[in-house]
Amino acid sequence: MSEKVTSVRKRIFLSNTVMVLTTLVLFLAINLVIVKMYAESVEEELFLSVQNTENIEQEGGLDEILEGWTIHREQFFLYFGLDGLLCIGVLLLVSQIFTGRLTAHIMEPLDALGEGAGRIQENDLTTPVVCKGDLEFQNVCASFNDMQIHLLEEREKNRKYEKARTDMIAGISHDLRTPLTAIRGSVKGVLDGVAATPQLQEKFLQAAYKRTEDMDGLLNQLFYLSRMESGNVPLELKKTELNSWLENYVEEKRTVLQPEAAVLETRLLEKEIWVYIDQVQFTRVIDNLIGNSLKYAEVSPVRIEIAVTRTKGGICLCVRDNGVGIEKEKLPNVFEEFYRGDESRNKKEGNGLGLYIVKYLVQAMGGNVRAESDEGFQVLIDLPLSKA
Repeated sequence: MSEKVTSVRKRIFLSNTVMVLTTLVLFLAINLVIVKMYAESVEEELFLSVQNTENIEQEGGLDEILEGWTIHREQFFLYFGLDGLLCIGVLLLVSQIFTGRLTAHIMEPLDALGEGAGRIQENDLTTPVVCKGDLEFQNVCASFNDMQIHLLEEREKNRKYEKARTDMIAGISHDLRTPLTAIRGSVKGVLDGVAATPQLQEKFLQAAYKRTEDMDGLLNQLFYLSRMESGNVPLELKKTELNSWLENYVEEKRTVLQPEAAVLETRLLEKEIWVYIDQVQFTRVIDNLIGNSLKYAEVSPVRIEIAVTRTKGGICLCVRDNGVGIEKEKLPNVFEEFYRGDESRNKKEGNGLGLYIVKYLVQAMGGNVRAESDEGFQVLIDLPLSKA
């Protein structure tokens, strides 16, 4: 059976009440004993006085008897003083006992909290504070444990963040070294006369130019990331009819995609769908999703479908491809900063920022994002409908 939990206020009230009642009972017992002793003394002296009544004249008369009673009155004051001293002593003793018990009970959770604070100073955030005290202390201990869990989560988050930063530096070094090496090789080939014909020179220069575009894209992503994390990407949410916006987007996107490399399809709703989005930033969201499919699908051509469906209270926008997908155990990590499913970095190009930026922007617009891998990779974006 679980121990009944009470409050500190109630415990102090009960402790004081029991202490007062205990003291009164002891006072009563002491006074009864003193009164009994005094009564026996009076009875004895009264008995002696009655026995000696016939000898009043011989023993000095009534004055001598009154003198004896005067002496007994002094004895009464002695008993009264003794009674007072005993009551004061009992009061102090009972108060000391109850105060000690109450203090020990209150100090137990405080000591536990002090030990917990000491463990935190020693960087131990895994041992919770066990508190069996009153309700207020249990609430404080629960809040202390919640704070400890939060600190542990923040420490783990910072550890992952620092690891991601380290991986990012290594990854950027690799991603920059590869195009720089290709550019240097192309330029050196032209300078050394390897590209002797105008056609070869153009091919070498086109390869170098393509690599500069890759480097520019990486630097743009990093610059945008730094703006995001510093809060310098303000959103201008506008009421937008999503179907028509997507149709215009897809029409423009098809003009820049090579048909042999990618096929872009849509499956939209017939009714109008109004949402609040930042159109510029939402363009970046869809661009990143399409770019992610182009990099990691590993099929040719890549078939990318943008589909919109109604959900309870909103809509779901799905961007899916017909690629190889991703392992199930890696799905929870795809939206992490600098995460890349291909740890070797040799097979696929990318910097692990695209999906992180997607998640950041979608959540900033009041939506949610998740990923699935079923006959290809798909990202689902949940957005609330705009209110009339």
